Parts: sequence; C-alpha cells; structure tokens
Amino acid sequence: MTTASIRAKLAARGIHDEPPFGCTYCGDERHHHGSQWAPIIGMHQWMEPTQVEILKRMRRRRAARLNAEPAKYHATTGWAADHTGESGEPYCADCKTDGCRPWMRIQDRLDRQRWGIPRNLRQASSGGWAGGEPW
Repeated sequence: MTTASIRAKLAARGIHDEPPFGCTYCGDERHHHGSQWAPIIGMHQWMEPTQVEILKRMRRRRAARLNAEPAKYHATTGWAADHTGESGEPYCADCKTDGCRPWMRIQDRLDRQRWGIPRNLRQASSGGWAGGEPW
C-alpha cells in the first residue's frame, strides 16, 4: 500500500488529510487501526506520532482550510441588467443561475414574509390520534 492509496482510503471516509493524532506510519486513527501493512515497515500496530509530526499535520490541515473555497449559502440575490431601465430578473448571486433550488426556496420564503402572506400550516386530519373528534 502506497502513501497515495492510504490517502485515498482516508479520503473515501471523508478525511482529506491525515488526522493529527493518526499513526506515524499510515496516518490512520487509533480507534480503528488494528494491524495494518504499510510500505515503510510492513505489518504494524498503531504507533503514536511525535509532537513534530502532530504539529506538521495540524499546520497542513489549517493551510488547506484557509485556502479552501468559501461555502456558498445561496441566499444572495443578484439582478440581471436588461438594459431597459427596468429592474432585471433576479438570480442566485452565489452560483450565478436563476434555477438554483436552495436560492429559490429562500427567496420564496422572503417574498412571502415581505408580502404578508401567511405560511401554509398543516390542518389536523380528522380521526386517528390527532383527530378533531372527541372521545
């Protein structure tokens, strides 16, 4: 197993970088390590990382987090200019489309609040445990 395959295995579990307190040789965490084979030493048990390794891993994770693209919340409305002097068509300013489902849901809720339209409340069905019939 190469380092690339170990990182691919971690990425499959949602870990994109070695955990700071992972094994010295393979980077796998202690609670599910068991006996594993690594190209450096062969079959091995979990080995505690040194303080230097922990610090390097933490700095690498922080650098990756700081360089990551910011999350898109799809709550910002932009207006497409139609060059007629009228206000344009609204669209999601985060993904730059007018068919963004999260943005449409948020925009619909905001429009309902702005126009004073009450929310659709579910009516209790008759009968059953939540029914309107007296005992």
